[in-house]
Amino acid sequence: MLSRRQVVLAAALAPASGSLLAAPTYTAGKEYLIVNPPAPTPRDTIEVVEFFAYTCPHCLQFAPHFEKWAKTAPKDVTIRVCPVAWQPKFLPFTQTYFALEALGLLDELHMKFFESVIYQEHPYNYDNPAPDILDFMTKAGVDGKKWEQTMRSFSVMNKSRQATQYWNSYQIDSTPMIGVGGIYSTGPHLVGTREATPACISYLVDQVRAQRR
Repeated sequence: MLSRRQVVLAAALAPASGSLLAAPTYTAGKEYLIVNPPAPTPRDTIEVVEFFAYTCPHCLQFAPHFEKWAKTAPKDVTIRVCPVAWQPKFLPFTQTYFALEALGLLDELHMKFFESVIYQEHPYNYDNPAPDILDFMTKAGVDGKKWEQTMRSFSVMNKSRQATQYWNSYQIDSTPMIGVGGIYSTGPHLVGTREATPACISYLVDQVRAQRR
């Protein structure tokens, strides 16, 4: 049998417990942004885009949180990765991502290269990074001639141009950022923490899904 004190205590704690369990709420212009005009995006899937830069330490720190979310993303979601180069001299970093993709080396070398840039485990001349990138790749076991050919290939150059057009269409002005369905974008600096950002991504995916019904 409950005592009067226990009943009163339970009643006092109930509102607090409910607020702790309530789903987080998000506000346009605060935790996420509305992309206007919308960015081009597939209509047969909800595309979630990770915008990152190899030169961005915050992107490296956020990567594990987004990767964990991406592994459990709903079936109607497609993940896209879009490297960002803020200046033309940084374009070799964008090409690097697509060259690794073309060579089937993303799983093996993407994060190793990322960490080498951020932690300066390998020196990079940001005014002309291509030779230093080549040096990293050859030391990692990649054939130098094949690497240079891949970096200059039509496919890699075209994807790099498309990446620049795409992050501009999303009006990206900082990284890391996540684009959702061509109409929303969010990121840790908007949500408040890296850990809380995946929940906001899920919320925006739900918003896009509801709008398309």
